[in-house]
Amino acid sequence: MRRLPLIYLLSACLFATILTGVSQPEDEPAIVSLMIDADVLAAPTEEEVDIAQANLANVYRQIKKKDLTATLFLTQDISNGARLQLAQFPLFSTIEFALSGKTIDDELSSMNYSEQVRRLELSKIAAEATSICDVTEVEVKGFMPPSFDQNEDTFKALDDIGIEYNAGFQEGVIYATGHEGDIWPYQVDGHNFYAVPISTVEVSGELVPLYDRYMYELGLSSTEWYEMLVDQLDESAANGEPMVVLLTISVSGTDGYLDTLEQFLDYAESKNAIFVNGGDLVTIAKTGELTLSEGRQYQCTTCGQDGSSDISITRVDEPEQSEVAE
Repeated sequence: MRRLPLIYLLSACLFATILTGVSQPEDEPAIVSLMIDADVLAAPTEEEVDIAQANLANVYRQIKKKDLTATLFLTQDISNGARLQLAQFPLFSTIEFALSGKTIDDELSSMNYSEQVRRLELSKIAAEATSICDVTEVEVKGFMPPSFDQNEDTFKALDDIGIEYNAGFQEGVIYATGHEGDIWPYQVDGHNFYAVPISTVEVSGELVPLYDRYMYELGLSSTEWYEMLVDQLDESAANGEPMVVLLTISVSGTDGYLDTLEQFLDYAESKNAIFVNGGDLVTIAKTGELTLSEGRQYQCTTCGQDGSSDISITRVDEPEQSEVAE
């Protein structure tokens, strides 16, 4: 199987909101959801903080100038360290804030439930504190674990702090039983949140997430990354599926990859792609429809199918620890 370090294969038969497509003609534009990881180093120096804020501003400007939406995942560190910068975003855009851990180095699965719920609760409080009194309100509904590292205690903690969706899944790589190929969000059985899978692509025969840092570390040029994004958008449109892409400010906020982001957004605009944040994508999955700012409405024809089973977690890099009961 294909995986990143410390990734867990989440096996379960879940409430089957099997979204094989949205009720739309074949020539409908793709639905694109940009997931942005504000990946600031743990305990950064003053210079590293300045660089991170500049990278964040670069990514934000590309999205804002086209009046698009996206989801920005914040660790507690970045929420506290860049609060004034972040407070401006809800004033001028529809970018959604979501939480991660305390730092990008968090290994949530190594912590017990009490440690996890406290850490995630503080991260949520920090993200929501970026609001401006009597002007803006920030309500955090989404979550993505650092390095996709999570376990059943993480799931329970998410329920306890009121999180509605978890983007710590990858199409065909981290998934629930019966949902290996699913790219639409689906509800996790026994929990209150939805799984939101990141899109995946094949690279040298290996299935990997559509994730800028991963591609950068593989040595893909910005041109190759652009071609991959374009191909995925065209494929998503043809299949009637969303394109969920994970970006980091450390990669897509700099140099050639920043240029690629701008070029991809231009291409998506030329194809009339519709951008939604994570919360919007889950709304489609939960209700079967979503009215967007353009006045268009998407309808799901396969929502509401039932299914149930027990949740189990398999650690793929240690097969001898094959299953942990819920």
